[in-house]
Amino acid sequence: MGLVNELTVIGYWDGPNTRPGWPRPEQFVDTTWDADERELVADYLSRGHVARAYMGYSECRMRGRLNGSLEFTDGFFVWPEGLRHYVVDHAVRLPARFVEHAQSRIELLESAPRDEAWWSSLR
Repeated sequence: MGLVNELTVIGYWDGPNTRPGWPRPEQFVDTTWDADERELVADYLSRGHVARAYMGYSECRMRGRLNGSLEFTDGFFVWPEGLRHYVVDHAVRLPARFVEHAQSRIELLESAPRDEAWWSSLR
């Protein structure tokens, strides 16, 4: 059983032991980013499914703190566990494509119809 679609990578940064060509997080800092939107994105990043677990921790490219060892996905994007840290602690504003995706996925889930019949039938 294969993946339905290719996962788009986001939140991997240039640094030691990385592939050449990743951007630097400083390029995305926006201290004027709307706080509610930023919080929504940070929350979304913390709720992904674990795609991989690594044996070592990555370090924050801005302050050097340990940043996690997991990789998360929502079935469309894939990102490192520490990406939330950049959004929350460093005001790293992710590209509009991802922000709009996160907003639409949340709206889709909040407005989805609910079928309670199956669960109710188990009593």
